[in-house]
Amino acid sequence: MEEQELQKIRALYNALDKIQKFTEDINNAKELLANPLIWDAVKMNLVLVAELDQKIAPEIKENYNSVPWNKIRENRPHIVSEFLGFDADEVWKAITEKLPEFKKQLEELLVKF
Repeated sequence: MEEQELQKIRALYNALDKIQKFTEDINNAKELLANPLIWDAVKMNLVLVAELDQKIAPEIKENYNSVPWNKIRENRPHIVSEFLGFDADEVWKAITEKLPEFKKQLEELLVKF
């Protein structure tokens, strides 16, 4: 894998890792909203995840299809609205239900390189 693509995948992994760390003491969407600093940090990293996903080369996604790349694109409209409005419940659901597995899959991919 070329270095530039590897850097994008590392940055994607790091954004997911930050979201996990920022929210480790948060128990639900209401608590997430109650802390504006964490809420904003999570939103920025979600935007970063979406942007990085769009920049990863299609051939990388095809060659490393054990990572569910399409899930990022499919879930984006549920999390981020057209005008960057965020649904806290959907964000919390993504953090608790989807992020850990996606992060693990990226980690497994990075270990190969």
